[in-house]
Amino acid sequence: MNSNLPLLVIVIPFFLAIIVVSFVRGRFNQAQQLRLILVIIFIAAITMVCLLGLMLFSILRGNTIYSVFWPQMVPFELCFQVDGLSIIIALVGFLLWLAVSIYSISYIKTDLVRYYSLLLILLGAVQGTVLSKDLINFYVFLEMTTVTTYFLIIHKRATVALQAGYKYILMNLIGAFLILLSIILVYVDTGNYGITGFAESNSFVAPILFLVGCFIKAGAVPLHTWLPDAHPAAPSPVSAFLSGMVIKIGAYGIIRFIFPILNSDLYVNNFRELLSTLIIYIAVASMLIGVLLALAQTDVKRLLAYHSISQMGYILLGVGLGTELGLAGGLYHMVNHAIFKGLLFLCMGAVIYSTGTRKLDNLGGLWKRMPITTSTCIIAALAISGMPPFNGFASKTVLAKAATDFSFVLKFVMIITAALTFASFFKLINYTFFGEPKKQLIIIKEVPILMMLPMIVLAILCVLLGINAQFVLDRFITFTISGLVHSQSVSKVEFWTQGAALNCLLIIILGFIVYIVASKLGLIGREKKEFKMGSFMAKLIKYLSVDRIYCNIVTLIDKLCKKLDSIQPRDLNIHLSWIILTLIALFVTLFFVVA
Repeated sequence: MNSNLPLLVIVIPFFLAIIVVSFVRGRFNQAQQLRLILVIIFIAAITMVCLLGLMLFSILRGNTIYSVFWPQMVPFELCFQVDGLSIIIALVGFLLWLAVSIYSISYIKTDLVRYYSLLLILLGAVQGTVLSKDLINFYVFLEMTTVTTYFLIIHKRATVALQAGYKYILMNLIGAFLILLSIILVYVDTGNYGITGFAESNSFVAPILFLVGCFIKAGAVPLHTWLPDAHPAAPSPVSAFLSGMVIKIGAYGIIRFIFPILNSDLYVNNFRELLSTLIIYIAVASMLIGVLLALAQTDVKRLLAYHSISQMGYILLGVGLGTELGLAGGLYHMVNHAIFKGLLFLCMGAVIYSTGTRKLDNLGGLWKRMPITTSTCIIAALAISGMPPFNGFASKTVLAKAATDFSFVLKFVMIITAALTFASFFKLINYTFFGEPKKQLIIIKEVPILMMLPMIVLAILCVLLGINAQFVLDRFITFTISGLVHSQSVSKVEFWTQGAALNCLLIIILGFIVYIVASKLGLIGREKKEFKMGSFMAKLIKYLSVDRIYCNIVTLIDKLCKKLDSIQPRDLNIHLSWIILTLIALFVTLFFVVA
């Protein structure tokens, strides 16, 4: 059915952002600005609830909503499609955005107009990305999301934030270039850039370029190095939305545009297996390297950042399997991760707000003074560790079944990753909330109610989505993926079994063993002095981070640029000649690639 609802969902946040900038800026003091912004946020929330609710109601009745605006601008018209997949991701994105917006009321103290206008633009851009019907609209809104997130990351405008923002925008623009190049190749080959563009194209290069671009956006290993720097630099509510939603768009792009190849019998078998193998290897590397680096961190936000990399590995693993059960598990974990990881960043934001530090060696004994934050953080930690009855257990159970059907090795990788995750969060909870409090933390109090409320709601969702796992899987996840696969086998998953209980017990035992042994050997801890240069852990972090590879590449590029600068004559004719030669070289390269 045709409807204007998708356009309204995207345009209204942009319109409200313009109102914030044009009407609120410069006319009122900060308290008055905050009150006006609260009214605008309330209007945005009510409007979005109504619009998304109407679309969800229509989708549940079996409809698919299509919208085309400015069709005379072919091939650059605005095309939107709302089906089960897009509406679920849009709803989760809005829910997390609302939690972050409410939380920010007490957390953000400076540049309110700039911050909330960017937050509204980010909401519209994310909605536009997930509702896009074709590749070109997906690309445009994806880059709007990237640029907006960059300005939110550098909100504090400190040197560290600017450096992290530069790294973020640089790597994500490289990813954007690869995605754009893949779209061009598809369009040249097929004459369209619809959802099935990659499946219809004969180009083997285009899907791989798109995958690599999405891996960068998702922060997957070895293209993850921007993520651990961006999270500590960004305000905590921005980190919550960045980890909970923004990096998911890379995985969403793979599901929407590449998964039809992985699940199709019509495509070349060898190439389908190549793509599947590539995604699985990247997923496994992200899971293991991400959690190992997280275990070594003493900065709470860097620890959570590395866990985002590891958890994205779970999602990519489910997608890479190319099966209906794998897709169901990956999508289910995408939803659950948005909730419990958003909650974890909000909880650590509350700790930073109250204590003024994010270093584990400066924390401890907060549970008596911050009981709500402690309780919600423990729930989120158990959820991300895959413990029942929380939502992370549900989605990881589905993924474990899909992985076991594919290869027992993948099931083993999942258990090891889960055990390391448990050890890492045991360390985080123990050092942050328990033990003897530091002298400077004796007067610490719980955060304001507007910060506690989103944490409580997200914690409740972690419980509800776990307790009602069978209902969520059968009624929502199966419905969501029905447009992509035949989902008969999904409903056969059982959650509350003896095998699942034994797996959880094994994960807990292994987690405690890892924590105790690593602590005794001095491989993990709360203080920096345990990671001196030359130590085993310092060497491990150095080789696993792969950041040094990118630093060496940048150094080589810098030397090359300086060499070119020393030899070029700064003559306009020479410049034009080089530009023409470069364009010719690109044209010839593109011609042979397409051919």
